Amino acid sequence: MPVYADPTLPAVSDLAAEGVEILPLSDAPADALRVGLLNLMPLKEMAETDMLRVLSSTQLPVVLTLVSLRTHVPRHTSPDYMAAHYEPWRDDMARGFDGFIVNGAPLERVAFADVSYWPEICGIFDSLRSASVPSLFICWAAFAAMYHHYGIDKRLLDRKISGVYPHGVIGSGNRLTEGFDDEFYVPNSRFITWLRSDLDPAVERGVRIISENPDSGVYMASAFDDREIYITGHSEYAPMTLDFEYRRDTERGMNPSVPVNYYRDDSPEAGPVVRWRAHSRLLFANWIGRVVAPGRARR
Repeated sequence: MPVYADPTLPAVSDLAAEGVEILPLSDAPADALRVGLLNLMPLKEMAETDMLRVLSSTQLPVVLTLVSLRTHVPRHTSPDYMAAHYEPWRDDMARGFDGFIVNGAPLERVAFADVSYWPEICGIFDSLRSASVPSLFICWAAFAAMYHHYGIDKRLLDRKISGVYPHGVIGSGNRLTEGFDDEFYVPNSRFITWLRSDLDPAVERGVRIISENPDSGVYMASAFDDREIYITGHSEYAPMTLDFEYRRDTERGMNPSVPVNYYRDDSPEAGPVVRWRAHSRLLFANWIGRVVAPGRARR
């Protein structure tokens, strides 16, 4: 089914070149599911393209609204672009969405309380929970939301977790992992993690660990009958995103490790092997079809 979004977004023409059709908001049917994206990624256009791509694999019509923070001015995106394509968060906004996504920001080394917009994003987390909006927290946002709601701090690492890691599903019966293979791959790119034991206090309060990798840590956890999903990886990444990040970090003199399980023969010159596309599509299709849509029916 199509995704409906602002037709002037650069992502619309970029995805058209891939054969992915994004339709204008004016064509959206009245019963389309309304999903908000609080896009904290510094490269807004890349993140918008990634999210629209994966949402296009769902079987239900989805309207995507881009949301910005009131208390933060992005450094890498012009004010004109933000004003044209994003709606600033309002305190009454949560109930207007059937689902909501918050993605990551390169803030791993900053204490949560020292993040300039920490009070605002905590208010957003609280509004989403209070309104029972199914929410998907990705990468830094997962760590931030878990810290806010359960007091679980991030575990800072000396070297970046970078690559495409195999994962398995813990237990059974989770709607988000319906149809997953016994082993599936996920791109990861971060300096922080959780071990399963780190989440024990949250598990005692109802959080369920769904998936992990022994090297990269917990990948997915859920709470409140899957209304809150915490994902530490980047299933939405395009094939060349890890390559972009690796070359960027190399140019900055950060001496990054070659992303594991990513390049053919572990050679950046050989290009990536895409191992995660099917899982990514199924993850977002399950979230929309098995969590967001039923959540609307109950609200």
